Amino acid sequence: MNIKNRLKFLIDTLKISYKDFSKKTGIPYTSLQNYIYGSRQPTIENLQKICTQLNVNLNWLLTGEGEMFINKPVAQPVTEDIYKYIGKDFVLIPMVSRKISAGKGLAPVEDAEVEMKLAFRLDWIRRKGDYTKMSLIRVEGDSMEPTLYSGDIVLIDGNRNFVDLHGGIYAIYIKDSIMIKRIQYLFAEEKLKIISDNPKYESIIVSPDDLHVIGKVIWIGREIERA
Repeated sequence: MNIKNRLKFLIDTLKISYKDFSKKTGIPYTSLQNYIYGSRQPTIENLQKICTQLNVNLNWLLTGEGEMFINKPVAQPVTEDIYKYIGKDFVLIPMVSRKISAGKGLAPVEDAEVEMKLAFRLDWIRRKGDYTKMSLIRVEGDSMEPTLYSGDIVLIDGNRNFVDLHGGIYAIYIKDSIMIKRIQYLFAEEKLKIISDNPKYESIIVSPDDLHVIGKVIWIGREIERA
């Protein structure tokens, strides 16, 4: 029995329709159909959604071994078994369970748990820096539209915890809030300009000592269809 057959068996066991399964897991219905019919393999993100939302044993879903369900909802780490499906040319980057504001800011969450892990090509991400200091996080708010929309996933490079002279988009910690903004260095004033790409939000100018740079945004991911 392969993954597509285990998905069918899981849905039959739950006694729900494909559309209900899509709603419960947050997996787009068209993507689920592709998985069921075998035209595409499930993404790591969607495998994690199934396990997290339905208490499914990840090891069973991947290999057919062990119990189908786990006793209680827990975040299951992706084990070495996943490399049978993604290959050794990929690396898994964790996505923390909190969100980062593209608006007025969110209070930081201590010890945020890993929600899931996404695979990136190892050769690509190594060119960007030390991937062990990178993480993924969801955007919330509209102040960075149309560059970033609420719900987008951003890859933050924690190696670049400073503002480049040519600027960029950064995750920052300022005034007890975490947010994501475009930062521009003002040479004459030796200040930083915090910019919202959405023109309805005003920019602000601060001293470099007034903010802490968590990391630079180097990649974004966006779902075309959301549940």
